[in-house]
Amino acid sequence: MKVRSNKFVKSVFCVLIACLFMGSVFGCTDNKGNEGDARTEVVLPDYDSVEARPFIINAWYAPEPTLEAYQEFKDCGFNYVFLMGNNVGTAGSTRIEQALTICDQLDLKAFVDVSSNLYLMEYLVEDYVRHPSFVGFNYDEPVIYKNTRNNREGIVDIGPVVAKIHKNYPDVEFLLNLNPTTSLSFQWGTPSFTYEEYLEAQEEYVNSVYSDCDADNWLSCDDYPLYYNRSARNPYYLKTSWLLNLEYLALAKRDSDIKLVSNFFIQSMPYGTGTRNRLPTYEDIRLQLYTLLAFGYDSVSYFCYCTPSVSAEFQDYQYALVNREGETTEIYESSKKVNTEIKKLANVYMQFNANWLGVCPILGTKNTNKDADYYNKAMDMLKEPLTVARLSGVKSVTSTEDVVIGYMKDDEGNSGFMVVNYNDTTLQAHAEVNMTFDEFTKADVYQNGEKTTVSLKNGVLDIQLDVGEGVFVIPHG
Repeated sequence: MKVRSNKFVKSVFCVLIACLFMGSVFGCTDNKGNEGDARTEVVLPDYDSVEARPFIINAWYAPEPTLEAYQEFKDCGFNYVFLMGNNVGTAGSTRIEQALTICDQLDLKAFVDVSSNLYLMEYLVEDYVRHPSFVGFNYDEPVIYKNTRNNREGIVDIGPVVAKIHKNYPDVEFLLNLNPTTSLSFQWGTPSFTYEEYLEAQEEYVNSVYSDCDADNWLSCDDYPLYYNRSARNPYYLKTSWLLNLEYLALAKRDSDIKLVSNFFIQSMPYGTGTRNRLPTYEDIRLQLYTLLAFGYDSVSYFCYCTPSVSAEFQDYQYALVNREGETTEIYESSKKVNTEIKKLANVYMQFNANWLGVCPILGTKNTNKDADYYNKAMDMLKEPLTVARLSGVKSVTSTEDVVIGYMKDDEGNSGFMVVNYNDTTLQAHAEVNMTFDEFTKADVYQNGEKTTVSLKNGVLDIQLDVGEGVFVIPHG
């Protein structure tokens, strides 16, 4: 009996030791916050210590070539300019030379527009490269083949000319600005094509030329979301296909084997006498710019900075940031305020946007498809919308109003989320957003360009979004 008892005790003791050992092992792998949890705390890099590439803020329709006018341009937050329009004339004019000299002095960068004569590039490039401010040339809204409506060259014609310039001047860039998706229904006098084919032509004939160098390889488009139709029940609304157009380029950049730099034009003045005759407010400009950030864009271009001459497209009562008398307007002040916000955020954002993964649309709890004028149809048009389940580390998201969440990562794999209140600004919709994270205990929240570190109770982050506002969220801890 004594021997049997000792064996029994030893057996029980061994079982207890084994259980304790197994418990300690499993405890080390428990990520649920139980005793023994050894989840590694997520510590973010010091983003402020890194000088990322600048976010580019550009504008169409240049100022008069005076030092004062370009200083005012720079003071508004712009760092690039398209040299075109009545104030500077066409490529080859003495005023463009004057403008380049002024840009040299102010450390501004400039594109020279050759939309009216592509072949001027060959004659002007040698003189222009002497200016430190000269970045390259731009060409506006070609289609794939020669446009018989306005005799503009097509992308297939532009490609060989660009390749010739690039061979001799490899640092000279070329920004080809594409038409929006809705323009494909126009009669161009060419064979019809899809938007996918349009983007493929851009990559094959233009982007491929720059695939072997460090010069920026541009992917650009213009389309404007601000609509006004006084005969509609709700006369102010956003263009339904605008998010889709942003997504087309964002996906093309993300999925390309070639490193691309993305740009999109935003509406900063009213134009025409129809649905685009809408004066942009501070909230309108903010909405457009933060939405571009949600789609990972590297650059924004304003349409327009100075007010074009009166024409069928631009009425005598319409104006941009600077009116026809050369005076700044309330749109200038609104743009300056938004640009200041974006520039504060840019250095952190530009450490994430190269790894943009997609956009997740969230319909607000106050939204209802019973009201056709309220329902945000833009959300349904996205080609590859992300679900919340695709957002790493996010358990759930709810919002009182519609939001879009841009999902991106830094080079170490940390997630960043650009959350934007995406509703027409005249609705005065203030969004209350709730993001619940799986395990994170903190979040850096960039609002109005300023960083606040927030402690998360049970992983919950509550965000208050003003009209047209966006915030950048980086969870950690």
